[in-house]
Amino acid sequence: MDTRPGYPYGFACRRSGNCCAIPGGFVRVTDDEAAAIAARLGMTVEAFRSRHLRPDGMTLVDGLNGACTFLQEGRPAGCSIYEVRPARCRTWPFWPEVLENQELEKLVRRTCPGIVDLPAGP
Repeated sequence: MDTRPGYPYGFACRRSGNCCAIPGGFVRVTDDEAAAIAARLGMTVEAFRSRHLRPDGMTLVDGLNGACTFLQEGRPAGCSIYEVRPARCRTWPFWPEVLENQELEKLVRRTCPGIVDLPAGP
């Protein structure tokens, strides 16, 4: 199980795909990440940007029903670019804004079956 200082929960991914399907979310992609994903997909960076990024050139487009375009449905769900997924995805659910926003934390806890409450420390 992954834990991080300051977070009241730990995380052990159960591959539900729920985190990749939260409506209204967005994932920013750096230039280096775009290059790595394009290489993984066997396409040019320009083709990747045209097909998989919003017009802002920085965030992934949505896939079906607002899910991540790279989410592979099924049991278990999976990420088709897992090895080169963006930092935003690699750091889930340890995002500072989750600790700063109680409603977001409630949503994350409801959505993700891999989140486990940690015992309160001394």
